[in-house]
Amino acid sequence: MRMRVISLMMALLLAPVLTVGAGCATGSDAKPQTYAGAAEQRYMSADEDLEDGNYLEAIRQFNSVRNKFPYSKYAPLSELRIGDAYFAQEKYASAVEQYRNFIQLHPKHPKVSYAHWRVALAFHKLMPENWWLLPPAYERDLARTRDAVREMRLFIKRYPNSEYTDRARKLLAQERRRLADHELYVAKFYLDRDNPRAAAMRLRYLLENYSGLGLDPQALFLLARSYIELGDLQKAKTALGDLIEYHPNTEFAREAQDYLAEYELE
Repeated sequence: MRMRVISLMMALLLAPVLTVGAGCATGSDAKPQTYAGAAEQRYMSADEDLEDGNYLEAIRQFNSVRNKFPYSKYAPLSELRIGDAYFAQEKYASAVEQYRNFIQLHPKHPKVSYAHWRVALAFHKLMPENWWLLPPAYERDLARTRDAVREMRLFIKRYPNSEYTDRARKLLAQERRRLADHELYVAKFYLDRDNPRAAAMRLRYLLENYSGLGLDPQALFLLARSYIELGDLQKAKTALGDLIEYHPNTEFAREAQDYLAEYELE
């Protein structure tokens, strides 16, 4: 009886040890996670958070990849994706800073063209927008629009064959039209305030730098008006002639014919 009790007590004492030992044996059979595997797992988790809109958690996890796995291929990718997280939150200035840091630190990375594209796109997003309670965007300060034009041109020059280049050209045309609208607005402002010399200067600049964006007929007509007010009828005749020759089917060409007759410029 005493021996049976002792045997039972020994079995109870050894049971946890055997269980732990069995667990260790099972664990030893499983393959340990590699450095690259752990980095990939953390990166994929962060990427899922980004796609789900959990931006703060995504940024936290991407930073964790950078700090804990700095020698993995996922560290620079995490830096890039932090920029995407800022962009998705419409924090475009922060996104630009992040993308530029990526470009500076990894100039030969396969994704560097994407980073340049996102910089240009972020500047495009930073342009002033049209709101019904505010003056039109072209009436306001256009420093950001000029920045957007600069960055979009740089991208197209660097990567003429990129998958993003066609879209970049379309956005560049929009940005340049915004600047052209501004020049036309300023020229009209000067004409309305009896300053035809300043108006002519802005209109010449518009025609020299933003030709082909749809404003040429109106710009030529207003330029002719400016020259008439300045008393330079020969230059007015030239502007009206160009308008009729190159844009014959516009309302401004019809008005140009009336001006030629009225001021005996034919």
